[in-house]
Amino acid sequence: MRSLALCGILVAATPTALWAQDIENATATVRDPVEQVGHLKPSFVAMPIPLANPAIGNGLGVAALAIYQPSGSARPWTSGAGGLYTDTKSWGAAIFQKAYLGGDKYRVTAGVGTGVFNVDFFGIGSDAGADGRSIELEQKTSGALAEVLLRVRKHVHAGVRFRYIKMDTTVDTSSTLPQLQLPDLELQSQVAQLGLSGEYDTRDSEYNPRAGVYANAQWLYASDALGSDFEYPRLTAAVNGYHGINDKTVLAWRGSLCRSGSGAPFYDLCNYGQSNDLRGYTSGQYRDHAMFAVQAEVRRKIYKRLGAVAFVGVGEVATEFSKLNTKDLLPAAGVGARFEASTKYRVNVSIDYAVGDGSSAFYFYIGEAF
Repeated sequence: MRSLALCGILVAATPTALWAQDIENATATVRDPVEQVGHLKPSFVAMPIPLANPAIGNGLGVAALAIYQPSGSARPWTSGAGGLYTDTKSWGAAIFQKAYLGGDKYRVTAGVGTGVFNVDFFGIGSDAGADGRSIELEQKTSGALAEVLLRVRKHVHAGVRFRYIKMDTTVDTSSTLPQLQLPDLELQSQVAQLGLSGEYDTRDSEYNPRAGVYANAQWLYASDALGSDFEYPRLTAAVNGYHGINDKTVLAWRGSLCRSGSGAPFYDLCNYGQSNDLRGYTSGQYRDHAMFAVQAEVRRKIYKRLGAVAFVGVGEVATEFSKLNTKDLLPAAGVGARFEASTKYRVNVSIDYAVGDGSSAFYFYIGEAF
């Protein structure tokens, strides 16, 4: 599971349409048996987060997370809020809610966010990202996500998702490079998407799993009938696996893919580095219509509530999946430290340092990267 609190949205995410997906990632599903969690009192985690993010600059974020179990609920609910401000005069705020209704028959996720982000635009495609030349963008953005899933069989939920993004972009027009020019239509626009969503979950814990598999997929379509300025399909999917090697060590792995169809605006393409796929890259430097990423992480408990992780991964962006090739692969690796802030739900406060191909970054968040 990615960041549990909105710090995961605000720190690792740039002002793109994937903000809404990060809200869902930040509140991935739980599978702890009722008898293990039903007696626990509410747990609260709040923290200031120093930011050193290559996409939005250096600054400070604040995140808060509440985990609690309403009377009669079969699963604990999660509420979160967060905000940030950086030295690039970027700021953002967001809230989310994850609820389990009807004895976990229904799973409801909702979130909203808004902000102003001053970021660099490197163009579209692997070559543009590798070139490293960029222009400055100011993006005033707001977004929302709503999802309702129904349990269709053991471990499987399926349903519908709605996703909305409004973007107002101001461009530094001093550059004459053709790869850095943006269509006027995409600068002030909005996207509204509706489609199918599903997940498969056998994890032993939502917040810090030691065993099981979590997979999710979404197929959404942006349509004029929903108020969208563009029409195109968008597919995202990911699968996470967890294997306890011994009492103190867990091997976790993740594979993800994204396909944003023809007609998608630049801010709703697949962004390498978004949603921690992969850590070590400026989110948005590499963006295109297709993307994949795979990574593995060793998580080790060191002493009492202290732990450490080491991770490695690789991925790529391209115009189509058929255009992926070995020469444009983007590797990454890093290490991190963990502190167990909530022993009730095994929730960690995390700090990672990751190195990519010509870039590096620190990450501060609540929870695990995935």
